[in-house]
Order: sequence, then structure tokens, then C-alpha cells
Amino acid sequence: MAATADPRARLEHILFHIRGVADTVGGVSYDTFTSVYHMERAVERAVQIISEAVKALPPSLLARHPEIEWPKIVAIGNILRHEYQRIDAKTMWDIATVKFPELEPVIRRMLDELKR
Repeated sequence: MAATADPRARLEHILFHIRGVADTVGGVSYDTFTSVYHMERAVERAVQIISEAVKALPPSLLARHPEIEWPKIVAIGNILRHEYQRIDAKTMWDIATVKFPELEPVIRRMLDELKR
């Protein structure tokens, strides 16, 4: 099985990018986030990667965690790829500072499930 087809690998990718975003924006104000070009672009790219990884996860695994709005994660990746002008800095900030911290423990639980 290719690493990218392995749900554990996809979940690890998601965690890697959640942590990367936390390291990038941790301790930073919204004003700084919006004024430093690479911060906003880094979050956008992480969201795209996470969206793609989620899209590749087995539906049965996602169904066991309905507390996360999986379709919205997939949808925002499509928007970033095809209609990027619709995404504003406030949305990226909310994802980085609210949504990713909520997602991280769920991804860790999913990894634990797969390890059993």
C-alpha cells in the first residue's frame, strides 16, 4: 500500500500541518497575521493539504467522528484551489486559531483507533 493511500499516513500529514500552522501563528496577533504575507499563505497551503488528506480518508473512519464537519474541510480546499478570491484573512485566521485546535485531538483519536 502506498503511503498516501494509508489512512495513518494521511492523518500524520494532517497533524504535521496543524502543528506547522500552530508554530507559524502561535503568539501572533491577527493584525500581524494579515500584514505578513507568508503567514497567511502558509495557512492557506496547510488548509489545502489537509483538505486533500481528508478527502482521501475512508468514509467509514470519518463517519465515526461526526463532531467534525468533514464536507466543509473538503469544500474549502476546492475553494482555495479554484475560487481563492472568495477566502478572506478572517476565515484563514479562524481556521488556524479555532478550527485546527479543535481538529487536532480528533485526528489523534483517529490515529489511536487505527493503531489498535
